[in-house]
Amino acid sequence: MVTGIAGCTVASGSGVIPGVVDSARGAAADTPLPAPSTANAPVATIPQLVGSPSTPLAAAPSSGSPAGPTNPETEPSPITPAPAADSPAVPVPAPEAAAPPAAPAPAPAPPTTVDPPYNTALGWHGTDRVAYLSFDDGPGPYTGRVLDVLAAAGVKATFCEVGQKVTENPTLVQRVVAEGHTLCNHSWDHHSPFDALSAADIDSEINQTQQAMMGAVDATARYFRAPEGRFGPADGQVLLACQRARTIPLAWGVDSLDWKKPGAAAIVANVLTTVTPGAVILMHDGGGADREQTVAALPGIIAGLQAAGYTLAALPADPAG
Repeated sequence: MVTGIAGCTVASGSGVIPGVVDSARGAAADTPLPAPSTANAPVATIPQLVGSPSTPLAAAPSSGSPAGPTNPETEPSPITPAPAADSPAVPVPAPEAAAPPAAPAPAPAPPTTVDPPYNTALGWHGTDRVAYLSFDDGPGPYTGRVLDVLAAAGVKATFCEVGQKVTENPTLVQRVVAEGHTLCNHSWDHHSPFDALSAADIDSEINQTQQAMMGAVDATARYFRAPEGRFGPADGQVLLACQRARTIPLAWGVDSLDWKKPGAAAIVANVLTTVTPGAVILMHDGGGADREQTVAALPGIIAGLQAAGYTLAALPADPAG
């Protein structure tokens, strides 16, 4: 509500200024009267008008002064007589106060429900006879060799990278992107159990990795794979964090079990016997001191999938959602 200022009232001034009457005229009409003395002539003054302090007021002329201005080249400001004493006071309208600035709108409450596509961890993408190789925990010492095998076969894949490793090996990240593979955020330091972290810590794990990727390749990931697949419950903190970061939760449909190091032949068999159309296949290029079995198994996996009619592709780098 705008609060106004109480109005002011103009005080009534004096009435009409009376003229000075000369009563000293003699009986003889032709006898000149002595010149009036300006030193002793009464002077009438105009009271200052209330509410107009900035307007200079001219003094009334003396009784012996001519009616015209003393300087004919200067037009005097006209003087408006003050209202008569019995005139009603005229209120001066109070200036309107400026409206106060509108209060900023309150920040929207953070969402407490997870909406698609962030409410489901992706293990399959589509239903076509396509399979999606994915590699976790790099970049590291074996990433270059994995890239060499993929390049030789003309295959693209998805690399789920740990933020700390990104900062240590930016040139490998650059090669991953330059060769047409897709990036996935795999947390900052692979904390376990990941879903036990606070909401703030989960946000930090995702955001720090995004910043590391931005620093390395001027791009961020649109997927997030929780360490060990620990996404927690539906509408839990991990999926809510994915929604805030706009990173689609990425799981897998096939686990190669290469992390158990069962031997290259067993890794190949694990993939070829469990794959289905659209499956995301979990493998590792980092996270362990020895990924020799993974590198050795990879050519057999690629050849076996292609022989079964599968196309191998990277996940879309910028999916809808």
